[in-house]
Amino acid sequence: MDLNLLFIALRQEDWRNIAQESSLKPTSFEYADGYIRSFAGNKAEDIINHYFDKSDNVLLLVLDPLRIQSPIKKIKEDGFEFVAIQGEIAIDTIIDKIKLKSSKDGTFSINVKHFD
Repeated sequence: MDLNLLFIALRQEDWRNIAQESSLKPTSFEYADGYIRSFAGNKAEDIINHYFDKSDNVLLLVLDPLRIQSPIKKIKEDGFEFVAIQGEIAIDTIIDKIKLKSSKDGTFSINVKHFD
């Protein structure tokens, strides 16, 4: 599977609890099926606006897919395509964190570009 950077969105408040761990676990994100949902940059804005509301302070985690040691697969959920990561991923898989706040109209605007 050819992958560019992957992203995970969560509330900044939730990150405070997760950051104390040595790895990200599906239970950290309340995924009972054992998978962590990540997504491609071109899907970020749609996914974040679907799952978060204007009062949320969102943190976008940027993942290096080459550092992921767990099995991955593409899944569809709620009309979105996710890259599902089975099991835990090491905290050093996160290469950046981006704080997001909604605009005055209550939406999140994200412009993620891929450069070769």
